[in-house]
Amino acid sequence: MEKGDFMIGMTANARCLLGAASFGAIAILDIISPSPVFAQAERNVEINVPAMPMAAALQSISTQSGVAINSDPDAVKQLTSRPVRRATSARQALQAAIAGMDLAIVQSPNGTFEIINDIVVTAKRDEAETSVLVRQASTSDRSGLSLRDQPRNSQVISAKMIEDQQALDITDVLRNAGGVSVQANNPNTGASYTVRGFSAAGLVNGLAGGSQYGVQSGANQPIANIERVEVLKGPDALLSGFGNLGGNVNVVTKKPSAEERLAVSFDTGSFGLIRGVIDANNAITANKKLSGRVIASAQTMDHNYGGYQGNDDYLFAPSIRFKDRLTDIVIGASLSESKAGIGAYTLFDNQTFKIIDRDPSVPIYSPDQGIRINTNRFYFDLTRKISSGIDLVVRGMHDENELTLQVYQLGYNRAGNLTLGVGGSQQKGKSDALDSYVRVKTGLGDAVKATFNVGYNYSKGFTDQSSGTIFTVVPNPPLGANTSLPVIPFSPLGAVQIRTEGKQQGVYGQALIEFWKIKLLGGVRKNWFETSTQFFFPGVPPQPAQKKNGVSPSGGIIFDVTNDLSLFANYTRGEQAIFNVDRDGNFLPNIITTNKEAGIKLDLFGKRATLNASYFNILQDNTILFNPTLGGFTSEPGQRGRGIDLNIAGQLLPGWTVTGSYTRTNYAQLTPTPTQTTVARHPRDTYSLYSNYRTKIADGITGGASVGLYGRSSSFATVSGDYVVPGARQIDVNGFLSVAGFDVNLGIRNIFDRRNYNTTSVNSYVPVDEPRNVRLSISKRFF
Repeated sequence: MEKGDFMIGMTANARCLLGAASFGAIAILDIISPSPVFAQAERNVEINVPAMPMAAALQSISTQSGVAINSDPDAVKQLTSRPVRRATSARQALQAAIAGMDLAIVQSPNGTFEIINDIVVTAKRDEAETSVLVRQASTSDRSGLSLRDQPRNSQVISAKMIEDQQALDITDVLRNAGGVSVQANNPNTGASYTVRGFSAAGLVNGLAGGSQYGVQSGANQPIANIERVEVLKGPDALLSGFGNLGGNVNVVTKKPSAEERLAVSFDTGSFGLIRGVIDANNAITANKKLSGRVIASAQTMDHNYGGYQGNDDYLFAPSIRFKDRLTDIVIGASLSESKAGIGAYTLFDNQTFKIIDRDPSVPIYSPDQGIRINTNRFYFDLTRKISSGIDLVVRGMHDENELTLQVYQLGYNRAGNLTLGVGGSQQKGKSDALDSYVRVKTGLGDAVKATFNVGYNYSKGFTDQSSGTIFTVVPNPPLGANTSLPVIPFSPLGAVQIRTEGKQQGVYGQALIEFWKIKLLGGVRKNWFETSTQFFFPGVPPQPAQKKNGVSPSGGIIFDVTNDLSLFANYTRGEQAIFNVDRDGNFLPNIITTNKEAGIKLDLFGKRATLNASYFNILQDNTILFNPTLGGFTSEPGQRGRGIDLNIAGQLLPGWTVTGSYTRTNYAQLTPTPTQTTVARHPRDTYSLYSNYRTKIADGITGGASVGLYGRSSSFATVSGDYVVPGARQIDVNGFLSVAGFDVNLGIRNIFDRRNYNTTSVNSYVPVDEPRNVRLSISKRFF
């Protein structure tokens, strides 16, 4: 794609968002960037230093000026200084001495200078692209803490593991996440998931996308551009401000680096799978401060394992990055188009309450059923060091989403008879999100360190919904091959019928106090919610905007028992704004949750691996249900989830890495009723274990193998408890070989060809997971 084509593809909203953010950040920096503070008194002398070893030259400048100068020994070794003549200040002398070299001058508030290697602070690839164990947070924390130091049980799935497991979509990736229940493409939406029993809309680079405002495709993400997937347990009110009461899934996109790199990969496999990926990255300027990256992928399949139409997926993701010792800014785009058949499924028999055993490879009624998702995403991420201990962070994103469903809706009518609806629908929406905060790190005496951050979060979006102009009902459709009924084509989509709009603003503050072996973290966020719905039907007047607000406090503690063992605990109050009304037109109460968690974090095998273990207790005070008898919504008793959450990641022995998770949760209704006795869709146990071993076979040849186990216990399909989805278990194996610069990965998924059913919340749709299939990946890095 040429530069002109790319710019034409950007909408006015995207250009405004990126432009305003860039100029706004520059203006803020110019206003608030302080002048250097000189606590040390420089001698009023003329500084002269001949060319000599750099370490000796720095010492001479320090002696003549009377100012302390420190240096990184690795940065100045084997370097010879430039001559310094008649310099009138330490800074002027240092600038002359290091002229033309890859060194940078850093000055602290007390006037001390430090000489560092400027190349070190240029962009480099994130650890998630090269390692299974990820220690640093990306966008999941405002205080700059590593994952090890956060008082919460978080899990990170790295790009390295995604590549080794040959994942093709987000549902493949999230098999590794404990406490996460995932559904693949289904007849009603794109992919969806829950965390610890609550729906999660998903974040991208820590920001809310179109799925927060109605376009149910937000959980689908192009795999080739994912750097890491952060599974954030507990309500993330401070991060995103929306509901996401049990946690969230934050997808972090890949960033450019100064490394010269061109890699290509090719995949093929069952069902006619063909996939290609190109990843090109390089520094743009000689000083390596400006770099660029382009990722492109294309994927096609003849048909899926349900016999429905195949997949066609395309991604183009360019990005640029400027990084020096003070500034790190990334500007990028992700332009993707996906067309996929719905997943294989069956349903329950509403008389026997048992799953109907049918051949999942045979499509129901017609194979021409699918979901099309188009996403144009533009984003930026700016971090600026204002002065020693003060950082400014600004992030923004513009999303344009389109979700088109051409699916025949199967279900039971009120008489209990099986019917099939022919309609089709479309959701189109746009959203903008912005998050900015200032982080200050300081000392309170010699023994206490403190970090404070204050920020503002904003997001706004809308979704237009339309459906087919003709809706037809087909009675008693066959559940096997359709040899008797004519296939009714989908009618054209009509005009927009409903527009839903929403806006959220929030201000938040957080404080981190560190002393002795203790870290105390506390924060609070104030949210303002606004929503409106417009019906485009004759005679329906415009609906007024509805507004609510709420407060979400949080707190946590970490106690470092030893260098390898820490204890942690946290408490968070989550709030989800509710705009539903009862039959009398009164607003129902917001949903409030309290989340309590306590656990341990343990480094193993010389810090090559990390184990997290915690006990959590989530209480939701009410649920909102539609009551067709009363003709309105009602507030019903809530639910509780209590359980344990374990995960491990890292290298146990040279060449041997292991990642695993196990979550057991006891879900229960707070006040069971005759029609609402249990919690739907959520298995009590979810688990995964992935073990990978690589070793040297001969000179220039390495190889290895891996095995993965993924499973869950049984779950209820409805709150009545009458329909039960059986437990699932799948084992995958892979073999690896690297020779002559080529990496070969041969995988067999579901090697024992076990029939597995996925979780659901209705009796008319039970997803069937993949049968045994084969994938072959070949990749080559040219430089």
